[in-house]
Amino acid sequence: MEANVHAWTDWIFNIYTLIAWIVFVVIGVVMGFKQKIIVFRDYNDLGLAFLLGLVPVILLSIFQFVAQDNQKVGFVFIVVVESGLFLWVVLRTFQDNQNPIGVLFALVTKITLSVLFIINLLNFVTPSGKTSSERASSRRTGFAFLLVLSPIVFSLVKNKEGIFNPERTLAGRGIRM
Repeated sequence: MEANVHAWTDWIFNIYTLIAWIVFVVIGVVMGFKQKIIVFRDYNDLGLAFLLGLVPVILLSIFQFVAQDNQKVGFVFIVVVESGLFLWVVLRTFQDNQNPIGVLFALVTKITLSVLFIINLLNFVTPSGKTSSERASSRRTGFAFLLVLSPIVFSLVKNKEGIFNPERTLAGRGIRM
């Protein structure tokens, strides 16, 4: 009986935590839209935030093949690279938002949107599932989230410049926006 009570309280706590996190991110997005905080300084900052979510995926896949017998070195390398990148993102966010509360909202919003974008991009590109219908469902879900997240993320970029600027990248391929 007591195990069921703990499972129930853990479930309620997780739901409340998730709701609080979502509310926090929504407030951060609204503050970013109203220019109260700077979520992404420019497209370079957006790229760094996306790298924060992609670096573990990339390095884990590399070390899975390279360092199977030396997993501790690979793990330490991943932690060091991810920690350095996270510190860089935090410092850039602090430079943009001198207010500690603004930094907190911008950082949580930036990281959450980046991780959600990366997860759904990976679901769209490489869907999971055992059957073709499960993979198709995963791909549809990822695509739907990308359709919602992309305009939000791109509208939170303050200065529309940088090497990851989609207009610059697409113009090089003959596509005008």
